[in-house]
Parts: sequence; C-alpha cells; structure tokens
Amino acid sequence: MIAPFLAAAGLAAHSGGCAATEDRRPPQAATPEDGEGGGGGAPASDDTSAGGALAGGGFDQGGEGGRLDEEGSCAQTSAETALLPLDMLVLLDRSGSMLGSKWSGVTSAVSTFVTDAASAGMNVGLTYFPRGAAGQNDCEHTTYEALAVPVAELPLNTQAITASIEDTAPSGGTPMRPALQGVLFNATAYKDTNPSHKVIVVLATDGDPSGCSDNTVGSTAELAQRALRYNGVQTYVIAVEGSTLSNLDQIAAAGGTTRALDVTADVAAFSAKMAEIRASALPCELLLPEPPAGATLDQDRVAVRFTSGASGPLEIPRAADAADCGAGPGWYYDSEQAPEKLILCPTSCRAVQGDAQAKLDVLFGCAPTLN
Repeated sequence: MIAPFLAAAGLAAHSGGCAATEDRRPPQAATPEDGEGGGGGAPASDDTSAGGALAGGGFDQGGEGGRLDEEGSCAQTSAETALLPLDMLVLLDRSGSMLGSKWSGVTSAVSTFVTDAASAGMNVGLTYFPRGAAGQNDCEHTTYEALAVPVAELPLNTQAITASIEDTAPSGGTPMRPALQGVLFNATAYKDTNPSHKVIVVLATDGDPSGCSDNTVGSTAELAQRALRYNGVQTYVIAVEGSTLSNLDQIAAAGGTTRALDVTADVAAFSAKMAEIRASALPCELLLPEPPAGATLDQDRVAVRFTSGASGPLEIPRAADAADCGAGPGWYYDSEQAPEKLILCPTSCRAVQGDAQAKLDVLFGCAPTLN
C-alpha cells in the first residue's frame, strides 16, 4: 500500500525500482493514545469554580505573571491543560563509513539525549539504515517502516533505546531514500493517530544517497516535502563528517527545517545539536479546552493561569499576536476567527518548559489582563 503522505500527493512508492503491491497496515508501534504521551491531548474539563478574579495589574518582578485576586467576585470555570507533546523518530546512518569515532560520537550523543531530564515526557523512537541482513532488502522502504525501537515516552523508553544502540554496529551502504520513506510512513501514520502531537524525524548521516533505484538527493528531499505537506511532519538533518552539506541542506529545507545542522568538523557537537532540535521543535502550544457544558466560547473572556513549583497561581496576560509578545510574557490565539490552540510567547514558553512542576489552567468567564 502506498503511504498516505505519498498517496495524497500522487507520488508512487519506490521499492528497489518496484512499487509494493501488497496491502499493508501502518506499523504497529507502541503508540500512545492521543494525549497520553508527553502530557498532550485534549484535557478533561473541570466544572468547579476557580473562585477568584483575575488581577488587573500585569506581572510581578519575577516576570512570570500577575497574581490572581483571590478576594474578587468574578467566578470562573477552569479546565486544566498542558503543552502539546513532542514526538521524535530518530533515523541513524549505520553504514560502514560510520565505523569508529563517528559512530561512537553519534550514538553516545543519542544516549545522552534520551537520558537527559530535559527530554522526559517526549516520545522517542529509533531505527537505522541499512537494516537488512547482509544487504538483503536494504532498498525496500518496507524494511524501515517498523522501527528498531518503537516510539514511546521517555524515560520509560530510555533503556530500550540504549540497549538497541549497544547491539548495533556500522555495516553496509547508504540507502537513504528508502530508509527515509519507511520512517516517514511510520511518522505520518503516527501523526494521523495522534493529531494533537508535534511529530518530527531526525536523520543523521555521514554520506549521500548511494545504491538502490532512484536513491538520489532530489528524490529523498521530495519525500521530506511530501510528509511536511501531508500532515506537518518535519525532517531535521544532522550532517556528520563525510557528508555533502549542500545536499543535506536540500533535504532539511524540503522537510521544513531550513538547513542541515553541521557537525562535520566535530562529532562531539552532535549532543548540542540534538538539544537544539528539542528546543526549536518543542511546541509552546496548548489545546483550547471546550467551554463549560451548555456554554458558548467567548474569546474575550478566556484567561490562562500558570502555577509554578516555586510560586502561587499567576496570570499570563493575553497578547494580540506573536508580534505583540515582545520580550515579555503572554499568550495569543492561533486564529482569531476559529481558535483551537493557545500559543505561549517565548518568555512564558521558557518559564513553563523550565518548570517540571508547572501547571496550566484555562479559565472561562473573566476578561484577561492584556499584554
């Protein structure tokens, strides 16, 4: 079966020069239900009154938010929410040219990434190319549809990922196009199942596509572009020594990430690039909960409350849009006409992401403080 992101674009599947004719289901990865992994998904509404009014006066000196006026009389209905989760599928080049310091540097960085406390709550999966035994089936995209380690939440999936790395050694060629096609099939199917999640693919390689039918930079970049257009799955690329940076830039740009991240001069920088991907890809968006039963959403009477591990409840003021954020805290709607998400301004995003005990509530019924 042609992958949905390919079929929607009218692009035939290549498999060593032949299109697959057998109907296939999406790979049965350990995929959490929408909203389970990383704290995402639509939150359940809480119909109890918050009991306070939103203070009229801005933010405190800490820059986090304005304290709620517990003595006020404006009743609200609240619903707890959370930042949308980030799901990452890592595709590592394990061709023979990766043997030695490049392989040890890349795999050590991936192991560090999945054990990092900052990655907790992310859903991460891992696979490699080539995958076939003794070169068999390396050019078949179906070889790569099921990951070596299925996507699951960290840190629960950390041991499986590190164990897989320890059991894997470099060997073979660089069937980049069929490998990326199989992984994008998995990623777009995962995104279809978990539409509120942000899903990305991270491709790391020290070479250019070689061997296999239609295994070119152009055909590989086209796959990344099709997945991005189909349901927003982005492709990040990390260039290791030996790769042609301009070629990998084409794939990254087609996948919506501008250019490849360059560690060709020093593989020790791979760990920092993984952290950079996490920081840039991690969504600062909240699903807008449904208003109370029987009520109609009044966009001008919605507020956001942030409770940190170090302070009491604080209001995050509303901004008009991204340009209105400036250097201060705030939030704004993804669409003024038909809002579905609340997007945090960069300052508020950093505060929430940096607080493991952060709690966010959307309050209905009172006009918010304006930025």
